[in-house]
Amino acid sequence: VPAGFWCGQKVDNQGRQSSNMSQSQLAIPVTLNDVPPSIAEMLDDEERWEFNILELEAATHKRPLTYLGLKIFTSFGVCEFLNCSEATLRSWLQLIEASYHSSNSYHNSTHAADVLHATAYFLRKERVKSSLDQLDEVAALIAATVHDVDHPGRTNSFLCNAGSELAILYNDTAVLESHHAALAFQLTVRDSKSNIFKNTDRNQFRTLRQAIIDMVLATEMTRHFEHVNKFVNSINKPMAAIEDSDSEGQANFRNSPENRLLIKRMMIKCADVANPCRPLELCIEWAGRISEEYFAQTDEEKRQGLPVVMPVFDRNTCSVPKSQISFIDYFITDMFDAWDAFASLPGLMEHLSENYKYWKNLDEMKCKSLRPPPPP
Repeated sequence: VPAGFWCGQKVDNQGRQSSNMSQSQLAIPVTLNDVPPSIAEMLDDEERWEFNILELEAATHKRPLTYLGLKIFTSFGVCEFLNCSEATLRSWLQLIEASYHSSNSYHNSTHAADVLHATAYFLRKERVKSSLDQLDEVAALIAATVHDVDHPGRTNSFLCNAGSELAILYNDTAVLESHHAALAFQLTVRDSKSNIFKNTDRNQFRTLRQAIIDMVLATEMTRHFEHVNKFVNSINKPMAAIEDSDSEGQANFRNSPENRLLIKRMMIKCADVANPCRPLELCIEWAGRISEEYFAQTDEEKRQGLPVVMPVFDRNTCSVPKSQISFIDYFITDMFDAWDAFASLPGLMEHLSENYKYWKNLDEMKCKSLRPPPPP
């Protein structure tokens, strides 16, 4: 470990951290160069779709967002674009990460890091890259980072039924998404040392802010079909109509502000629910995590005598394979078909097809759990 990595902590002459330190006291690297070699090596894999975010979660003691954020934001030149120091970016990433609930089994900072990873992966795809400008890219990376900040591990319906303060504040409308977007800006501008926007000029800030808010609000699932249909009808169909030979015509068409908006919405939506398109082991783990969070909600609804909003997520009766099959059929297939037609993602589509077969196979075996029973 490079000297000085454990800022202000007792380090013996081999550079080892003293053994009585708790995880929460782990220091944060001073600069990217001071990231522990094992973590740096893991992050070398970050541009691959198969990157294992759960290994990073374990290696960073549940602080993957700060490390992955530093790596991705640096590779996209975010600090230069915002004219902010790496120290400010690091403080901001730590602040945002600390505002996620590590007690949530799904909606924690690892999910945020996973969505950031998918967003960066999509931004590097040729057609996406040639459709967006750097402000769009920076807005997308920030939106992915903050899109679920302070998520309570309960759904909008639960918060509305429970008459929660947030539901009252946001008039039962896009409650969580409004909260994530508003809180992200409140946290960011609260303290100059973590304000990544402090050197951005007013017009640019307004444009960035608008784009970030729009993307975070686009993750709300009640408008899912509206967003997907708009993308298909306004982007995919007209692009197919412009002859492939006219690539300049296609590019001009994609670069209009309205179309860039639709591309950014579709991108964050796909990044947010890309779990079924990840390698099987990751897909299974995420399915277990989201199921557990939903089971906990159902348990609480029963305890409090609230309406049970997702009766299939009862831990005593739920078939996880069935719930995954339904989710893929209902939300994922059409959206990723459309996104793949635009961005060209053959690897993801292959994982999706394999994972679907996996859940189907479990369901045919009448198996309700994440994995098949061990052979007798």
